[in-house]
Amino acid sequence: MDVETDQAIIRLWNELRRLQRDGRPTAAVQRKIEQALAERDRQDRAA
Repeated sequence: MDVETDQAIIRLWNELRRLQRDGRPTAAVQRKIEQALAERDRQDRAA
């Protein structure tokens, strides 16, 4: 697991929560989170 990747996912998650609180669209951030999690899984399997 890469610490930088995990931190990026946490930042995206926090951004998602802020957008949800403000009632703004969240689909783009959700896609970024899904992509980051998929990439992290691929890296974990390769290690």
